[in-house]
Amino acid sequence: MITPTPSLAPRAQARANMEASVDANIWMENGNIIETIRRKVAKHPLLKHPILAQLESGMIDIEQLKTIHLEYRHAIVQLFTDALLMAQFQTRQLEPRLPPGSKQAPRFLLTLNILDEFGFTPDVGATGYYTGSPIYAHYPLFEKVLDSLDITASARELYHPSESAQTLNNYLTASFGHYQEVVILLAVAEQQVITFSAALREALKVHGFDVSKGYYHVHGTSDSKETNAADDDHQDDLWLALQQAVLPEDWENLQQKADTYLDLWHTFWDCHTLHVETVHAQTA
Repeated sequence: MITPTPSLAPRAQARANMEASVDANIWMENGNIIETIRRKVAKHPLLKHPILAQLESGMIDIEQLKTIHLEYRHAIVQLFTDALLMAQFQTRQLEPRLPPGSKQAPRFLLTLNILDEFGFTPDVGATGYYTGSPIYAHYPLFEKVLDSLDITASARELYHPSESAQTLNNYLTASFGHYQEVVILLAVAEQQVITFSAALREALKVHGFDVSKGYYHVHGTSDSKETNAADDDHQDDLWLALQQAVLPEDWENLQQKADTYLDLWHTFWDCHTLHVETVHAQTA
């Protein structure tokens, strides 16, 4: 265990702590593999899916946006914090392979994500304590998007998700017992969220909805001028957690998990993409 360095930011402290807990060669090798996987993720067809342009241009009508949001709710939104909490719990699998206490640094990083998800804000109030409110938690904010789309509580309760949405839900849920698997799927999920939140935000904006606050205001990248989001930071944290946790022989399985999850998301968005004949009919 290393001594805290006051000049280092919290994320840097956690990184130093995790790096000190593993063999230097494994840390370096894992870092190289992660860079390769991240480049592969960035080149996946999902991130250039045709529906992105359709959403941003307003071609997706309100009724289809309602369906997409009900599907998205089941595929990832309702499940996301469950997965984060399971990842945090399953850091216990790091011990006894790594030194005692090694699970605490990745838990620290995952907590930064969880605090955002649960509605805390990075500030200290007048009482010298944390600020925030559960009404700003991301899942309830998503429910408010459904409110704005006039999707009733009964419609949500009675909705039967598609096979594609259910498959995504099942695939992430099946990873909950395995620390490394749930972490890599969450890292991929963050990239999906970064890419598609921007397009969904624009789709709602084109149709006259206020996206200056709420769910779509807190999703995206930390450098965005339109949002107050940090999904890219959280994704980096998840990859760092993997850099500590993985042995070289684990990567083949984890790469396959990431590839499958990306493909499942691609299939999900295929189901909601307008076909050429539909586009022609709308523009005729």
